[in-house]
Amino acid sequence: MWSWLLFLALSKVSSTNAIFEQCNHQVKLQAGQKLLINSPYYPALYPVGTSCRYAVEAPKDHVLQFKCELQLRTLSTDLKCRPEVFHFNSEGDEVLTSSEYFCGSGKFERKSFLNRAVISYISNGHSEPPSAVKLKDKLSTVPTTSTTTEAPQAVSIEEPDAEEVDDEEQPEEPEEPEGANEDLSDEVLHVLQDVGVSDALAYVASLLYDAEEPSKSSTTIYLDKLPIRSSSKTSGKRARIVSSYPPAPSPGHGGGRFSCLVEAFLPTCSCGWSRIPRIASPTNEEAELHEFPPMAGVLTKKHGKVFCGAAIIHHQYLLSAAHCFQGPETNSAAKLRVVVGEHDLASSFETFATRRYDLDALMLHEDFSQASGQPRNDIALLRTRTPIVWSHHVGPACLPLQPAEDGRKLPLTGHQVVAAGWGTTSYGGPQTHRLLKATLDVIDGKRCRQALSSAGGLPTHTFCTFTPGRDTCQYDSGGALYERINGRLVAVGIVSFGQACAAQRPSVNTRVASFIKWIRIKSPEVAYCPGRT
Repeated sequence: MWSWLLFLALSKVSSTNAIFEQCNHQVKLQAGQKLLINSPYYPALYPVGTSCRYAVEAPKDHVLQFKCELQLRTLSTDLKCRPEVFHFNSEGDEVLTSSEYFCGSGKFERKSFLNRAVISYISNGHSEPPSAVKLKDKLSTVPTTSTTTEAPQAVSIEEPDAEEVDDEEQPEEPEEPEGANEDLSDEVLHVLQDVGVSDALAYVASLLYDAEEPSKSSTTIYLDKLPIRSSSKTSGKRARIVSSYPPAPSPGHGGGRFSCLVEAFLPTCSCGWSRIPRIASPTNEEAELHEFPPMAGVLTKKHGKVFCGAAIIHHQYLLSAAHCFQGPETNSAAKLRVVVGEHDLASSFETFATRRYDLDALMLHEDFSQASGQPRNDIALLRTRTPIVWSHHVGPACLPLQPAEDGRKLPLTGHQVVAAGWGTTSYGGPQTHRLLKATLDVIDGKRCRQALSSAGGLPTHTFCTFTPGRDTCQYDSGGALYERINGRLVAVGIVSFGQACAAQRPSVNTRVASFIKWIRIKSPEVAYCPGRT
C-alpha cells in the first residue's frame, strides 16, 4: 500500500514538473534585495495554454515578502480558478496541491514560511494557432527555459533596448504594485520574460486540474475585480520578446498578467512554530504528526536506538540532560547522532521529514553531579556536525530568555507544560516506538521538597511537575518540557529524574531559564530567539 502511495506521490511531482519543464526559473536573492517578477510578455497578456514557475530562495534564516498584482481573465462565475490560476506556496513546495490558488484581478501580500517560496501560473485556455502545420514548425524550435539566476548585490540588471513604441501602440499597463515605484536601480532584478510551453504540456495541466479538486491544505481565493488603468508612461528600454507563440490573445479568450515585487529580509524572531495550536491532553497520548518540530531523539551509532530526548534550539545546537551521557557508549560525540522530524521509530513511511545528524561536540555542564542519585545542573548542549535544515516539520524551540511579568523565571507554579518522548509507558515496561506526549502541572517548590524529603530534597535550578496518572518515564530524559507562549513552543524545562513513573511523587526537571547564560557562553555565535514576543 505504501509503495503504491509513494508511486502516486512521485507521479504527481513528475506531472507537476512536466508542466513547467520549459519555463522553470530558480532565482536566488541576497539579503535586502528586491526582485520584480513579471509574467511573460508583461505588460501584455501571457499566451493562453502556457505555464511558468518561479522558485525564489533567500539566504538562510531570511524570509521573502511578496506584493503581487494579478489581472487574470477569469469569469466572475468561476470560483474554482480553473481556466487561469495563479499559485503561491509559502513553504517553497513545488507540488501544486499544497499551494494557495488565486484568480480574478486584485492585489495580495504574502510572506514565505522560511527562506523559500514558489509562485506559478497555469493557463488552461485555448488559443487558435494560424494552422497546425505552422504551429508544429514553430514549436519544434522552442528552447528549454529552465534557468537559475542569482541576483548580484548592488548591481543593476537592465533589460535590453527595444524599438521605441508610440504611446497609442503600447499595451495598457496595470497599476504598479506597492513599492514598485521606488528607486530600485541598484537592487531590482527583472526575471526572464520569455516563455515556451507546448500545447501538449498545457493539455496535461488542463487534465490535472479537471481531475483533481484542491486538497484540504490548499486555499482558493477569487480576487475582486479592479479596473485596468491606462498609463501614458512609455519606456525606451523593454525586453525583446523571443517566443514561438502567436500574439497574446484578444479579450475574452483567457490569458492574464501579473507582477510581483519580492524582498528578502531577516525576521525579528523565528522559533517555536507548531502545526497544533494546543498542548493540553487529558491523558498520556500519541502526539500528532509533527506536533513538536523541535523534538529530537539521541541514539548511538552502534545500536541505533533512541536512549534520550533532546530539543533543537538552533541549526547546530540541541539541549538535553547531562546524565544521559555518562555511560561508555554515550560519553563521546563521535559515538552519537540525533534524529529529527521523526514520529514512528518502527516505520519509514509516515513522514519524509526524518533526518539524522552526527554530533561533533558534546558539552556537559561543568558542575554536573549525580550524588545520591539526584542529578544537579543536569543540562547538556549538543552540536551537530552539519546544520539542521528547517522545514514546517523541523525547527527550533524558543528559549525562556525573558522572565515572567513579576520577574520570576518560567515556568510558574500552576502553569501547564507538555513533555514528549519515546520513553517507556510504564516503569520497566516496553519503550514506545511512536512519539507520545503528556500535559503536566507545575507544582509549588515547597510541596515538591516535602514529597522528596526522604530522597534528599530538591536540587537548585529545578522545578517539579505532578499530575495523577501522567508522567514522563525511562528514556524520556533529556527531552524538553514546553510551554506555549503567544503561540510559540518555549523549552522551559528538561526532563531530569523521578521516582518510578506516574507514582505518588513528583518528577524533577531542569529549569532552562537558570542556564541561559551558560548556553550563550557555550554557543557565542548564536543569537537566540525569545519566547515572549
